[in-house]
Amino acid sequence: MQATKPKDNEIVLSRTFAAPRETVFAALTQEEHLASWLMTTDMALVDCKVDLRVGGSLRYVFQRPNGKKLEVRGTYEAVDPPRRFVYAETYDFSPLQVLVTTDLDAVAAKTVFKQTLLYSSKQERDEDFDGVATSSKEAYARLERYLAQMGQ
Repeated sequence: MQATKPKDNEIVLSRTFAAPRETVFAALTQEEHLASWLMTTDMALVDCKVDLRVGGSLRYVFQRPNGKKLEVRGTYEAVDPPRRFVYAETYDFSPLQVLVTTDLDAVAAKTVFKQTLLYSSKQERDEDFDGVATSSKEAYARLERYLAQMGQ
């Protein structure tokens, strides 16, 4: 996973997955798949709801080993399966609002993943960067392993 700061208020995450675009899109947007890989070593995904349509919502609830829960919410602004989806993301633990755009490009039998996180300011982006870079590296490594299992 590569995390970059191409503009003052953006983080771009990119990675190539060894799986077809349709499979990657499903793994990123369907509850049954998300529950299998969207977690970190210090947080488990304990609830996941996805209504994948323009105006629909997503809700992920993570739980730390100490029992503390964190909620991530989003409202879809664009959905173009299996190429792209865009949602506005908010959190119960932070005033941040981030516009998340995920683009998937098919290249041979692989998928080039690019996720752009758009912040209100450079300060918000800078304060969030290390956490995003670390958690996304771990989460998308889990996704890569999950995709390999799906392909077997």
